[in-house]
Amino acid sequence: MNVLVISEQWWPEGTGGILASHLIANILRDSGFELTVVHGTRQPKIVRGINYIYTELLNVRNKYKLWINCMLLVRESWFLKVMHEYDAIYIPRYCYPLIPMAEKLGKKVIVHLHDYQPVSYNAVVFNEARERSFLNADDIRFELLEHNSALRAFGALSAPANALCRKWVSEVDVMICVSKRQSEIISNRAPELAYKIKVVYNPLPETPPLEEKFVNPTFTFAGGGSYIKGFQIFVQASLNVLKKGKNASFMFAGGLRGFKQHHMKLLERLNGSHMGNFRLLGRLPYEDVIRLYSRSHAVLVPSISEEPLPYVVMEAMAVGTLPLASRIGGIPEIVEGTYAEGMLFEPGSVEELVDRMESVLALSNEQIKEIGFKLRETVMKRFNPETIKASLIEAFSSE
Repeated sequence: MNVLVISEQWWPEGTGGILASHLIANILRDSGFELTVVHGTRQPKIVRGINYIYTELLNVRNKYKLWINCMLLVRESWFLKVMHEYDAIYIPRYCYPLIPMAEKLGKKVIVHLHDYQPVSYNAVVFNEARERSFLNADDIRFELLEHNSALRAFGALSAPANALCRKWVSEVDVMICVSKRQSEIISNRAPELAYKIKVVYNPLPETPPLEEKFVNPTFTFAGGGSYIKGFQIFVQASLNVLKKGKNASFMFAGGLRGFKQHHMKLLERLNGSHMGNFRLLGRLPYEDVIRLYSRSHAVLVPSISEEPLPYVVMEAMAVGTLPLASRIGGIPEIVEGTYAEGMLFEPGSVEELVDRMESVLALSNEQIKEIGFKLRETVMKRFNPETIKASLIEAFSSE
């Protein structure tokens, strides 16, 4: 099968969803698919055997501007020629306005969801049970607390415009969700999409050798200053641990949105009063982030949104490190049956997170190492590349 991949971002730009798309493209290539990636990343990771076409029209990060540019893209003769040459169109990001044209040309369309864009204005779900309304408080809350922007919060009042996105996606042949929990949320909020959904776990990236742990007990948070990733929860829990007289270090890595000035000032003040226990590392190359996970005693994931299948949990386990994570989204599916499952905590609960951190501090080095080996073994089996490959081929081949 010939597959045309269309994505405004490509690896190494972006985060987990883009990494997954890059890995999936490799799997499809190795399975005999012919792939071309049309993208908007100036310096993508090039893989032999895959064709790449850059277009300036996709080099935009504003969602609405992207959608306008997609409508312009289908008027480009070169793009229409490329679309005619392929059997299937694969959209792993937000280029949804291309779906009607692909369907008009008789192409099979596969959309891969790594968030909740078709059912959420900002692609985030805080609480699946909460009713959504025209003036959605969650959308406004997200823009105010995540982006610190009243202007963006005002823009969230246009949330009903997302209904257009939902209409585009309703026309696809196959919709891939990355966890059972994500599939459940999408199906509950958009029942007309339920029968199109296939659940396929994301593939694990190549796992480096395990590293020795830091001498001092170390907790790492890689969500930058993100509100929904739980920056504020990690900071409060860390302070509570130190107030109890515990010895620990706390690492803060960048994440997609990095740190704003007020985050950096806060960590500077904390270091001034706690003798350097807090270390701000900023945005790190992917390889350095994985090495940091490997050397840490635990990686903290105090998310307050329904993350579909966060790579940070999978990656931590793969390098033999215990994730301390919220019981939310697809996280329970990743850690099921492991020591990490017993360390899950309620989203937003500083008290429960402190309790889990104290439990880690009470473990011996040998216990931490033994737990790490078992976590690594489980995640390798659960996200077995051959199983994921078979699921992907089925999704792309199904009628």
